[in-house]
Amino acid sequence: MEQINISIEIGRHFLHECCYDLAVNALTKVIEADPGNALAHDLRGMAYGYMNEYEKSIQDFSRAIEIDRNFAGAYNNRGLSFYKLSQFDAAIADYNRAIEISPGIAVFYSNRGLAFFYQDKFYQSIKDFNKAIDLDPLNSETNIYRGEAYVGIGDYENAIIDFDIALLINPSNITVYADLIWAAKLRENIGESYGNGIFSQM
Repeated sequence: MEQINISIEIGRHFLHECCYDLAVNALTKVIEADPGNALAHDLRGMAYGYMNEYEKSIQDFSRAIEIDRNFAGAYNNRGLSFYKLSQFDAAIADYNRAIEISPGIAVFYSNRGLAFFYQDKFYQSIKDFNKAIDLDPLNSETNIYRGEAYVGIGDYENAIIDFDIALLINPSNITVYADLIWAAKLRENIGESYGNGIFSQM
């Protein structure tokens, strides 16, 4: 058992170092020695996911879930693979289960919010991003996601506020400046349309 734990840590190290082939090899050896090891399947699924081999990752995450029905991380990770394949309903179902098991994990809500976003369900995505920000207020990416969802419903003021907050949290994220310009321009266009409307002709 100690050797298996060491091998898992080796696989995890390769995963963190972005050596995904080496991670797969190390974790495959663990799985061959201990087929019922849910963590090894989950970690190998993550490696496959980073390699864009989503069908293989889904197989590993599904096996991890078969072994441990309460493995919230495996549901979340499988949801992410479904999301990458644009299978948003399947992704949301997995995120729902992950949240049911572990309702205090911010990333589960932000991931589900993104799936809703790409279904154009902006109000539902904003609700999830709100919860994610409540749980992890210093994650600037979630403010960016929520800002983009606000743009989706035409609420440019709140979008600009979220992009500003994202910059305050992480000033080095220069892509947010483009989001700010985008939202400000949309707000400006709305103002111009009002200015050129019926009341301006009276």
